[in-house]
Amino acid sequence: MPKVGLTHEAPMETRNSYTKVDLRLTVSVDGKELPSMAVLGEALESALLVFQAAVKESYKVPPRVGTPIAQPYSADRS
Repeated sequence: MPKVGLTHEAPMETRNSYTKVDLRLTVSVDGKELPSMAVLGEALESALLVFQAAVKESYKVPPRVGTPIAQPYSADRS
């Protein structure tokens, strides 16, 4: 049976542009009626955007709420 596929390998940002992971995304289609490479390319680009958004979202930290503010030492230290 005919088979077609695309693979994309690149670093992907996690928290910011300084922290990255290596991403390898492969799309493979088997069958009698295969989509064109243009269709697979667009699907792969869309999948990359979804992966990037999910990874960045997973590294977000919720803001601290109700954390007491530290009081500085007083000038009078008797």
